[in-house]
Amino acid sequence: MVKVGFDPVKYAEALKKIVTRGVERKYYRVARGGRWYGGIATADCVGCNLKCVFCWSGAPRDYPEKIGRFYAPEYIFMKLDRCALRRGYRQLRVSGNEPTIGREHLIRLLELV
Repeated sequence: MVKVGFDPVKYAEALKKIVTRGVERKYYRVARGGRWYGGIATADCVGCNLKCVFCWSGAPRDYPEKIGRFYAPEYIFMKLDRCALRRGYRQLRVSGNEPTIGREHLIRLLELV
């Protein structure tokens, strides 16, 4: 349910302080395989500035201060790459919440790919 006065941009600014630490970003699952898109390695990040009623994320979205660990982009890439190679996947993704919170981490991760 949307609260009166909810501002996702302001919430994203506050959330960034919880889910990022320098270039590190919080994740609650790292490098799981999935059959979607013909096979894809996924890392699930913590925290989203939206409150979509259909969202499946739940606790990592609602309690970002309590869930997950901080990881460097190099570590996330290494784990995703290994998962993809082991399973024969050609695709990697960051999912689970809102990966664009923590721009520096995301850009560095994309540079590694």
